[in-house]
Amino acid sequence: MRKLAPLFLVVILLLTTSIYPVNADDWYQSEPDHFTVYLPDGTVLFKIGMRVYVDDEYISQDNKKYRIIKVDVSDKTAIAEFVEDVELPDVSDISFNSYIPTLAQNENRTIGIYCTHSDESYLPSDGSASIRANGGILDVAKKLGEEFENRGVKTVVNTTPHDPHDAGAYRRSRRTAFKIIKDHSPAALFDVHRDSVPKEEYITRLNGKEITRIRIVVGRSNQNREVNESFAYRIKAVADKRYPGLIKDIFMGKGNYNQELHPRSLLLEFGTYNHMKERALRATSFFAEVADIALFGGTVRNEETRQKEKVPQLAKENTGAGKGILFLFLFVIFGGGAFFFLSYGKEEAWEKIQAAKNLVLAIKESIASLFRK
Repeated sequence: MRKLAPLFLVVILLLTTSIYPVNADDWYQSEPDHFTVYLPDGTVLFKIGMRVYVDDEYISQDNKKYRIIKVDVSDKTAIAEFVEDVELPDVSDISFNSYIPTLAQNENRTIGIYCTHSDESYLPSDGSASIRANGGILDVAKKLGEEFENRGVKTVVNTTPHDPHDAGAYRRSRRTAFKIIKDHSPAALFDVHRDSVPKEEYITRLNGKEITRIRIVVGRSNQNREVNESFAYRIKAVADKRYPGLIKDIFMGKGNYNQELHPRSLLLEFGTYNHMKERALRATSFFAEVADIALFGGTVRNEETRQKEKVPQLAKENTGAGKGILFLFLFVIFGGGAFFFLSYGKEEAWEKIQAAKNLVLAIKESIASLFRK
């Protein structure tokens, strides 16, 4: 193992000095618009207010995976083929009645929330689909934060605007996301949006309340994809058990949506532009409970022993990677610090270090999961 140590150091150094481009949704329309994705037989599979690309993937509400195989940008249409049925984490034995006391024992219970597209609004309630720097989506983000706080989860809601709503929005919001991570070390990070598809795609009733369903978006173009995707699956698994229909679907798009900065970072679409904002506000309570359980509490069944086991405390896995990893990073950071700050400047250098750290954490978690199987 000692002979491999230099190799590990070189790998980490290369990862730390890698350049992570902000590759996100660059399709922007002055008015709400969307792509329609069809099955080969002409049946509409889903609609989405962002550009789709070949090899993008989609998990439907009934947990079937599809892959985009053809895109017509001029017509804003695409064709997807069925890939496989998706097996979500088994949460059939989660103890929903006792999860709150379980959470009280967890020390790192912080959530970060921000809005890349801070202009997004709900036309019937806000009077416009877009309000520069003060969109109705900020109200949804604040309400989501309140719902987490009501459950004893510390929440940081950053309402910094990132206008205009263009291809540069994700680059601007990257600094906001990084600041939340740097200052608060959240267990998870949520970028709150609203979609631009017809309202029929989202509106529903849950527990007698008129709400909007929620779409989860995971970026394909970042090293945290596997961990973020697993987190999305976990949230959907809990939601399907607790509040069936709350999570509309999961879309794995070409961009990275700044998700390489944190191993549990998701983009959330709280409904769409042409329904009442109150539907989205009401949905925040259900989502906060689901994410709360998925992150911090409950019990699940071990399929081998058929015994109940405590759900892993995901936040603890995010706060550190052990003394060995810490030592290696301290070595890399101090050894290469001069290069970073001379080459990139203080803020960008810290962003790269954070992204590299989360890459190694994601790799460590993926390797650990292999041994748990």
